Amino acid sequence: MIEILKMFALVVLQNASFTLVSRARNSDNLTFHALASVCSNGIWLLVIRNVVQNFDNPVMMGVYLVGSVVGSLVMHHISMKYFEKKKS
Repeated sequence: MIEILKMFALVVLQNASFTLVSRARNSDNLTFHALASVCSNGIWLLVIRNVVQNFDNPVMMGVYLVGSVVGSLVMHHISMKYFEKKKS
Protein backbone atom coordinates (compact mmCIF):
# COMPACT_ATOMS: atom_id res chain seq x y z
CA MET A 1 0.00 0.00 0.00
CA ILE A 2 2.89 2.37 0.75
CA GLU A 3 4.29 1.85 -2.77
CA ILE A 4 0.89 2.68 -4.30
CA LEU A 5 0.63 5.90 -2.29
CA LYS A 6 4.22 6.80 -3.14
CA MET A 7 3.59 6.29 -6.86
CA PHE A 8 0.34 8.27 -6.70
CA ALA A 9 1.95 11.20 -4.87
CA LEU A 10 4.96 11.33 -7.19
CA VAL A 11 2.83 11.20 -10.32
CA VAL A 12 0.42 13.85 -9.04
CA LEU A 13 3.39 16.13 -8.30
CA GLN A 14 5.05 15.37 -11.62
CA ASN A 15 1.98 16.09 -13.71
CA ALA A 16 1.10 19.15 -11.66
CA SER A 17 4.60 20.51 -12.25
CA PHE A 18 4.45 19.55 -15.94
CA THR A 19 1.17 21.45 -16.31
CA LEU A 20 2.67 24.40 -14.46
CA VAL A 21 5.71 24.53 -16.76
CA SER A 22 3.47 24.28 -19.81
CA ARG A 23 1.45 27.24 -18.60
CA ALA A 24 4.59 29.13 -17.54
CA ARG A 25 5.83 29.01 -21.13
CA ASN A 26 2.98 31.33 -22.02
CA SER A 27 3.95 33.90 -19.42
CA ASP A 28 6.52 36.62 -19.80
CA ASN A 29 8.27 35.63 -16.55
CA LEU A 30 11.46 33.69 -17.29
CA THR A 31 12.19 33.07 -13.60
CA PHE A 32 8.77 31.49 -13.13
CA HIS A 33 9.35 29.33 -16.21
CA ALA A 34 12.83 28.29 -15.03
CA LEU A 35 11.65 27.31 -11.53
CA ALA A 36 8.69 25.38 -12.93
CA SER A 37 11.00 23.59 -15.37
CA VAL A 38 13.51 22.56 -12.69
CA CYS A 39 10.66 21.26 -10.53
CA SER A 40 9.05 19.36 -13.41
CA ASN A 41 12.24 17.70 -14.61
CA GLY A 42 13.46 16.86 -11.11
CA ILE A 43 10.23 15.15 -10.17
CA TRP A 44 10.15 13.38 -13.54
CA LEU A 45 13.44 11.67 -12.67
CA LEU A 46 11.92 10.31 -9.46
CA VAL A 47 8.78 9.15 -11.28
CA ILE A 48 10.63 7.39 -14.08
CA ARG A 49 12.75 5.50 -11.54
CA ASN A 50 9.57 4.36 -9.80
CA VAL A 51 7.91 3.40 -13.11
CA VAL A 52 10.90 1.29 -14.17
CA GLN A 53 10.89 -0.52 -10.83
CA ASN A 54 7.16 -1.30 -11.21
CA PHE A 55 6.90 -1.70 -14.97
CA ASP A 56 5.28 -5.14 -14.83
CA ASN A 57 2.69 -4.21 -12.18
CA PRO A 58 -0.71 -3.37 -13.73
CA VAL A 59 -1.99 -1.86 -10.46
CA MET A 60 0.90 0.60 -10.36
CA MET A 61 0.32 1.54 -14.00
CA GLY A 62 -3.34 2.26 -13.15
CA VAL A 63 -2.18 4.38 -10.22
CA TYR A 64 0.17 6.20 -12.61
CA LEU A 65 -2.71 6.97 -15.00
CA VAL A 66 -5.07 8.22 -12.28
CA GLY A 67 -2.35 10.26 -10.59
CA SER A 68 -1.37 11.92 -13.87
CA VAL A 69 -4.93 13.06 -14.54
CA VAL A 70 -5.44 14.30 -10.97
CA GLY A 71 -2.15 16.21 -10.93
CA SER A 72 -2.77 17.86 -14.25
CA LEU A 73 -6.33 18.94 -13.44
CA VAL A 74 -5.47 20.22 -9.96
CA MET A 75 -2.56 22.35 -11.21
CA HIS A 76 -4.62 23.65 -14.13
CA HIS A 77 -7.22 24.86 -11.63
CA ILE A 78 -4.60 26.37 -9.28
CA SER A 79 -2.85 28.12 -12.18
CA MET A 80 -6.03 29.69 -13.47
CA LYS A 81 -7.21 30.76 -10.04
CA TYR A 82 -3.98 32.04 -8.46
CA PHE A 83 -1.18 32.47 -11.02
CA GLU A 84 -2.99 33.74 -14.08
CA LYS A 85 -5.48 36.24 -12.73
CA LYS A 86 -6.59 38.59 -15.44
CA LYS A 87 -5.20 42.06 -15.19
CA SER A 88 -7.74 44.85 -15.18
